[in-house]
Amino acid sequence: MTTKYKFSTGLWKSLKNTAIVIGVPGLIFLIDNWTQWIPSQFNVWALPVFGFLSYLVKNYVENK
Repeated sequence: MTTKYKFSTGLWKSLKNTAIVIGVPGLIFLIDNWTQWIPSQFNVWALPVFGFLSYLVKNYVENK
């Protein structure tokens, strides 16, 4: 069984996932002044780690 790829669905899912992975942690960092509580040597890793965690929480809530 094959299904047709819908570009609009793929685009919507990509935008939603990007917003969850980058947007949510980015807003938290901007609002909470993240440079105050994360040491400077870990700043490069902070956004990907928080992005992973926000996506994990999103999947948990959707599949609960």
